[in-house]
Amino acid sequence: MEAVKSKKERWRDYMRAYMKRKRLLCSENKPKKQRKSVNQRKAESRQRQKERRALQNMECNAGSSSVSLTTNNNEAIGIVIDIGHSVSQHTEDNKPGFLENAKNCVSMILKRKIFVNAKDEIALFLLGSKETDNSLDYKNIKTVHENLVIPDWDMVAFVEKLEGTNVNADWLNGVIVAMDYLRSETQGKKFSERKLVLLSDLNSVVSEDQVETIIKALKSEEITLIAIGPDVNLDVKDEPMDDDDDEINGKKNGAVEGKLKNVQQKAGEALLKHILDKTGGTVCNFADAIPQLMYFQKKNVRPTPWNVVMDIGPDIKIAVSGYRKISPATLPSWKTSSALESFARVDFEKTYTRQDENMTVVERDDVIEGYAFGTTLVPFTDVDKSMLSYKSGDKCLSVLGFTKSTNVPRHLFMGKGVLYIVPQRDDECAAVALSSLIQAMQDLGQVAIARKVYRANTGPVLGALFPRITNHYQCLVFIELPYSEDMREFIFPPVATEKSKPAKEQLDAIDALIDNMDLTSVTNEYEEDTEAFNPKKMLNPYHQHVYYSLAHRAMNPDSELPPVNDRVLDILKSPCENSPSYKLALEEIKKQFQLVEVKPKKKEVADAIKSEVKKEPEDASNNVNIEDVKLEDLGLASIVEVGSLTPEQDFKALLDQGQQFDKVCDQMQKVILNLVLRSFGTDNFVKAETALRTLRISCTEKDPSVYNDWIVQFKESLFQRGKDAFWDIVIKEQLGLITSHESTKSSVTEEDAKTFVEHVESTNKEDENNDEDMDVDDLLNQM
Repeated sequence: MEAVKSKKERWRDYMRAYMKRKRLLCSENKPKKQRKSVNQRKAESRQRQKERRALQNMECNAGSSSVSLTTNNNEAIGIVIDIGHSVSQHTEDNKPGFLENAKNCVSMILKRKIFVNAKDEIALFLLGSKETDNSLDYKNIKTVHENLVIPDWDMVAFVEKLEGTNVNADWLNGVIVAMDYLRSETQGKKFSERKLVLLSDLNSVVSEDQVETIIKALKSEEITLIAIGPDVNLDVKDEPMDDDDDEINGKKNGAVEGKLKNVQQKAGEALLKHILDKTGGTVCNFADAIPQLMYFQKKNVRPTPWNVVMDIGPDIKIAVSGYRKISPATLPSWKTSSALESFARVDFEKTYTRQDENMTVVERDDVIEGYAFGTTLVPFTDVDKSMLSYKSGDKCLSVLGFTKSTNVPRHLFMGKGVLYIVPQRDDECAAVALSSLIQAMQDLGQVAIARKVYRANTGPVLGALFPRITNHYQCLVFIELPYSEDMREFIFPPVATEKSKPAKEQLDAIDALIDNMDLTSVTNEYEEDTEAFNPKKMLNPYHQHVYYSLAHRAMNPDSELPPVNDRVLDILKSPCENSPSYKLALEEIKKQFQLVEVKPKKKEVADAIKSEVKKEPEDASNNVNIEDVKLEDLGLASIVEVGSLTPEQDFKALLDQGQQFDKVCDQMQKVILNLVLRSFGTDNFVKAETALRTLRISCTEKDPSVYNDWIVQFKESLFQRGKDAFWDIVIKEQLGLITSHESTKSSVTEEDAKTFVEHVESTNKEDENNDEDMDVDDLLNQM
């Protein structure tokens, strides 16, 4: 009776038969080998010995290369790109082939490294190159860089310009070359991780005699193997494959959809799967890799703790550390360069000038800062600033008391981030005390109101400490709260009134719309139920668009920026848009809440506003229905008052409308006075002078007394408020009193007008004191 074979023996027999069949199928298309000469056999023997020595050196040096070395967080990455004949063939449906997908993946990897300012060092290897340039002299394999380099835009351009060849190379030899390169180039320095990325369709004949040695070397050197492109499922156990399985497993190529796998590729995938299983490597096809690499990630920054002693009253003190959990992300800052000469240094010069005609330059030491209150500037020197600073004491986190969590509603949350408060590292007493406090606050539904001073003598911040307990950690969450000055009070009309109360059908329509827009359970592209717009997984579309634009401009400095990428637009695209139930609910909303366009009669509205201008303001609102007035209709209404933006045009328009001359002149006079008194320096003097001239011309024609009586008071106000510089403009432009020579209606002589425009200095100190008191009163009124 024949002995029953063990499972291991049956599996060995099957693999022998399978490999024999594979060699027979592969040899059908090969010409018969000619007998090799003695010299050829000796050369191949030397090559195999060289390979064994390289692999043995990798195993032997694995332990010694990591002794007494400085550790950093940088990675050493070797990227093997297949550009051979098998990956260079075009697809029939004009979809991107393997080489295009591989170039796209590598390009995105390099761009992501550049944008996060990573100091990772990378080397590129070309598999299937026409040239042979590597340390092991493996045929058709080229090492692009002599040393590991930090990725830059030149490397990205090199990858994007790669073209396919008509030769193939052993992908397993490419892995060996990259392993040997990483071993030799990382000697003498320690990287946090070493990775080997392989992008190949595995459609080449490989020599499998060194597979186990490669596996040992990957383990001993702690090099992580990552394969991108092949469609290999590491979770499926190896099972015997019959001839009928070729029809099922060979339908699609993992890299190029619709392309059948041949026996050579399936054998390569089985070998790669064996290596990845033994070494703990990973594999990802293009369908999964490209969407993940399309988005740029922010730079990972090691969190810096804010160490402080949290005190609760005079006796309880707990050593804690604060970590910034949420903080607004920032984009790369703009740098200034010369548009005429690239890489030219640009220096900044800052000058201070007076607001006068000559733009007199003022030295920096002669400049002082101040606060503006109305027309008065309150100066502060550097000494004053130091005295003005708030002395809040040393940094602290002091608990002021406890209150119910319902007393701190969400709309009071403010600040630029969230701070997680945890016990300081290696402090067991602090951990026990803080854990007890967190548990008690959680059980009682309480939060703590605390005072936080981040640094000595900085502004104190009021905040709330919320307990947070998860399966992995416990902490207090500090969220800043507002002061009374930060609050804004609003009064809104009621939304639901008897007139606008919704009907039951309308409420049901809204309920159905909400149910059909539920984001807690949405099916993604992998047919998995997930939560849509999860903040932990969602990227900022604006930041992504900026990174896309920066990458495009770096590679194409003279071309226009591209439109927003479709993948970026899809970030904020609702997953419910294509749902039939959502569309039905939306149609019901349109039916229940019908919108009727009301076209106002513009001419009637304008006539109504014109007629009401002549009446008292309290009567104006009685005859015009505000609901019927739209923004575009207001542009048709006449000007009702002289404004400070275009005073001369408003003044003339009101006179043309037939408004009372004295009333319009009074408005004009107030505008001129405000323009001068509220002007910083001479900013508004030109506009005030033009308005004053317009007023004088009109008064000369109609009633000079209106101008002459007011100009006297105007002059006094200028000298009282220290705006006598504008009076110099009045004298220069001859805008003083209207004389009888200019208008027969005036009784002012030429001599009186000349005497009036002369400067009048203050004659006693009592007037000066009165002026000072007036300025103080005005300042207090402004405040």
